[in-house]
Amino acid sequence: MGTARPGVKHLNPTLQLVLVISILPLAFIQASFAEWAFHRYWLHRPWLPKGCFTSHTLVHHQLCKFEDTFHVHDEEQHEALTFKWWGGPMLIALNVSIWLPVTWVLGATHVMSWWAAWMVSGNVFIVFAIYYAGYEGFHYLMHKPSIPWIERSRVFRFLERHHRIHHVRMDRNYNVLAPLADVLLGTFTLDLAMPATTPPKARDLARRHSEFGKRLRGGS
Repeated sequence: MGTARPGVKHLNPTLQLVLVISILPLAFIQASFAEWAFHRYWLHRPWLPKGCFTSHTLVHHQLCKFEDTFHVHDEEQHEALTFKWWGGPMLIALNVSIWLPVTWVLGATHVMSWWAAWMVSGNVFIVFAIYYAGYEGFHYLMHKPSIPWIERSRVFRFLERHHRIHHVRMDRNYNVLAPLADVLLGTFTLDLAMPATTPPKARDLARRHSEFGKRLRGGS
């Protein structure tokens, strides 16, 4: 993979290829833990930017709370169903940036050719882009079913059940797409009764913080 300069020895091409491919499962594991940490410590904590906590915990979780409101039916429930447009690029960039020093070391120390070294970060980018798309796509379908052949699959039904519990217990089941981190960090559970009816105070709380609620109050 790449041509070494005279006097510079890299790992043989086969080993370089193995290293590049081995990044894929490592990046997937990283993605699960990154999702877990982001969900627990950003979406459910009023840190900066506070809007993330407000839109997710105070709006989305209140409007899609229990069995009767988990699926989106009303206009106001669409608010905060997905991240802002900049959310995906920001999260992907943060996680790929961790691998840039690794890429530099692999290339600068001639362990790998520069071309192969940059493939390491490239693979991380690909994994996180796919993971983020899967997160947003599955989360949307969990709350607004619209592709039956996906929603009937055993994997999707398992993940939906897993996520429904998170809406009842916000300190459990932080992962949406791959609950590996939930299992390893002790926040995984599937043993919880689902309340049937969302109390009116949940919608009232959401409307105090949502754009829909501001419109109802005349834009105040």
